[in-house]
Order: sequence, then structure tokens, then C-alpha cells
Amino acid sequence: MSSFYGAEELWHLTHGMQRLVLAESARDTQRLQEVEDELVIARRKIDSIDHQLYAHDLQLRRGRNVRVVPLLYGGSARTRQRGSGP
Repeated sequence: MSSFYGAEELWHLTHGMQRLVLAESARDTQRLQEVEDELVIARRKIDSIDHQLYAHDLQLRRGRNVRVVPLLYGGSARTRQRGSGP
């Protein structure tokens, strides 16, 4: 094997390498777009979960201010809300 390359061989080598680099670059660009799309979907899911957690937290906080007490026999919720009875 010769250690020297002719002009035509060098042209073919460099042209082939350029095509390879361009093909890899196009694949990288496509994969980068796919990852960015997945990131947008993940952010939407996280936002939805955050909203659900916030709503649940509000519900729990409201629940702290409510005391559940057993009603006397024959009592109604209305009498309990007014604070009558033991």
C-alpha cells in the first residue's frame, strides 16, 4: 500500500468524509429536536402536577379550619354549625 494518495483519491476521501459529517449533523439536529419536544411535554406534565398539588394543598388547608364533631342523636348539621350542644 502506498503512503501517497493521488488527487482523485483525496477528493473521494474528503468528499466521503463531508457527506458523513453532514449526515451525522442532520441526525444530531433531528435528535435534538426530538429531545426538545419531549422536554416541552415533560414541562406540561410537571405544570399539571404542580397545579393538582396546589389545588390539593388548598383543599387540605381549608380542611384544617373545619372540626368534625359527632352529632347528638336527633341533632342536625344546622344545629352543630351554630355551635349549640356539647
